[in-house]
Amino acid sequence: MRRLAAVLAFGICLHARATTIVAIWTPVKIVISGDSLINSDWTAANGTPRHQVSNDCKIRKFGTNYISAAGNYKIAKAAFDIWQAASRACDSSINVTGCTVRFREELRRDLAQIAGAREVHLSAIVAGLENGWPALDHITLTGTPRGGISVRVESFRSGRQTWGRVILGERGAIDRYEAASPTTMSSSIQDQVLTLVRVEAGALPQEVGAPFSVLAIATAGEHWIHPGCCPASCTK
Repeated sequence: MRRLAAVLAFGICLHARATTIVAIWTPVKIVISGDSLINSDWTAANGTPRHQVSNDCKIRKFGTNYISAAGNYKIAKAAFDIWQAASRACDSSINVTGCTVRFREELRRDLAQIAGAREVHLSAIVAGLENGWPALDHITLTGTPRGGISVRVESFRSGRQTWGRVILGERGAIDRYEAASPTTMSSSIQDQVLTLVRVEAGALPQEVGAPFSVLAIATAGEHWIHPGCCPASCTK
């Protein structure tokens, strides 16, 4: 039985590119929204392709910080799972910068060998409070057999910017929506992030779907505006 389970797990791949995460940073607040739909494809022991749809939290807490990601975030054949990498890197981190540095190096090390055999694309955000103020880092990692690993980090901090936004995963419908509606800024950033995730879900309902989660991180603390599938279970 254990051998069969191992064979089944061996071929599993989570399509996290079929994900939309929107984060808006300001000097006093970060709001992150994401969908919860998971598409899993694997090959059974008899060689038959299998597909399963489920829901899970895509905005997870490690140590004092929150991490979300899109792209190749689970590759079972290479024993790579981004949530395990995040746990190793950030469970003991006390600030965003420390978590990001450790997480970046963990991803670089884990994915370097994988990129020697196939292309990998991964983007992630690390969000939390640093010196009492909201801080957000955006990590982008790409790798190819010929080009190796490339890692870029974009940071948002108080005193450097006044506003910033990061979109992970699917965003084609969001771009079209904003191009057709130049004045899409709503009265609150929590309305903005949730609206944009819903726009993408409306265009790609089989890849981006409810329940939707919305998390706010402010100088006074953090709270779930809409839990969705976070932090532990799915609710409509």
